Amino acid sequence: MNLFEFGLFKTIYRWFVRSLANQLLFSYLLVITVALLAVSLWALFMIKSESINDLRNSLEVEAVNLALEIDNDLALDSLQAKMRIKKAVDRHATKLNVAITVVNESGNVLADSRANLQNGSGENIATQSEINDALAGIVAFYTRRSQSTQTNWFYAAYPVRSAGRTSGVIRVGVPLTNIEQRLRHDLIVFLEIIFATGAITVLCSLWLARRVNQPLQEMSGLAKKIALSGDISEFVPVSRRDEIGELGLSFNQMIGRLAEQERMRQDFLANASHELKTPTMAIGSVVEALRAGAAEDPVMRKQFLNSLEKLVDRQSSLLQDLLDITRLDGRGDSAGHEPVNVQQLIHDTVEQVKDQSERKKLKLLIKWPSDESEKNKLTGLSVLGNYLQLQRALINILTNAINYTPEEGSVTIIVELGEHEQIQIKIEDTGPGIEPGDIPHIFERFYRADKARSRASGGSGLGLAITREIIARHHGTIEVDSTLGKGSTFIINLPVFLPAFASIDKE
Repeated sequence: MNLFEFGLFKTIYRWFVRSLANQLLFSYLLVITVALLAVSLWALFMIKSESINDLRNSLEVEAVNLALEIDNDLALDSLQAKMRIKKAVDRHATKLNVAITVVNESGNVLADSRANLQNGSGENIATQSEINDALAGIVAFYTRRSQSTQTNWFYAAYPVRSAGRTSGVIRVGVPLTNIEQRLRHDLIVFLEIIFATGAITVLCSLWLARRVNQPLQEMSGLAKKIALSGDISEFVPVSRRDEIGELGLSFNQMIGRLAEQERMRQDFLANASHELKTPTMAIGSVVEALRAGAAEDPVMRKQFLNSLEKLVDRQSSLLQDLLDITRLDGRGDSAGHEPVNVQQLIHDTVEQVKDQSERKKLKLLIKWPSDESEKNKLTGLSVLGNYLQLQRALINILTNAINYTPEEGSVTIIVELGEHEQIQIKIEDTGPGIEPGDIPHIFERFYRADKARSRASGGSGLGLAITREIIARHHGTIEVDSTLGKGSTFIINLPVFLPAFASIDKE
């Protein structure tokens, strides 16, 4: 039968699993109770053992003292000898409050402090265990329960030897009432200690569990509130410096991060909506002008169609940028990484922007190290990554450089071997440069250092943000160094692909 079918057990189980405080309380109480019970049982066992040992020693000493006094009389088979033995037994028994029995070599009782033996020998008790062992020459100790008094007795039987043989046995017995009473008293004391310790443990555990559980409850409540309302403006109070405090700080950092992400999401949506709205309205205006009669004029029609084509291209470019940045944010791009030859990547990228630079009469140059051996080494190196993404990142920077560089200027790509096994790609232009206040923000989404020129050139403000994300996903870095009136230099560092280490990682 399942115990949890009963309401009591269900209630206890719900109480236990409902709260961490209850689990801590029960665990502490169980551990301390078991430990105290174990210590109490061990202590009672040791007390009983020590008491019995002391009792054995004292009874044996008393038996030896009595044996020294009556050993001669045991060898005599006379009434006077028996009377002297009886007097000695009574005197020792009364003095020490013990029961003493003396038997001869045949096991017959000669004297017993608890009986009044007159003429002749008493009963034969040679069959009793301790008497039998003592007659064989062994000092024996036994515990036996008296049927008449329902009391446990402890006996020490000492053999008395004379002329090389056992002439009799002296048995000294004492009831274990005092020891048992002491053990019961000690047991009650231990139980009281366990109860008091349990009560203190409950109070301390409740306090500790409350101290531990309160911030967890606050975090849980705030998490539920955020889940229901979406409000991430509140933080949990943190006043502790332990692990719970660290958890609270991490929870607040998570909320702050969520708030920042939400702000960025709202800004992204607002900027994306604005960027999409501008060309859409312009396309509508062109269509409206064509419908109004501009289509009848060949010159006007051509101009409007050219404008319409540019607006559609801008719209398509913006949508592609939005898709790319969304894919990178969601880590949805599942394209695998493979070795990408740096020389091939640079030349293919230059071919992509060559026509654009020629239309502006710009010099588009590639500079490799002047030392031939170093150049050969560099051109043979690869980076591990996605070829199309890396090309997209370089095209974004080159396009910006071409757009911002005036006619008959130059854009130079410098490829070098950087520190820490990295390939460094520098893209220098002779444009107007970037304002120092704009440099920290140029990699932000929809940020434009020169807003008028960017819109005129059809820029979305997402190119550098996409580039930074791509470089970061390839474990690289990108920096910018710019001087007003002299131009800008974008510096990309990518780790060199080392096939030996790659094979080890795969294994």
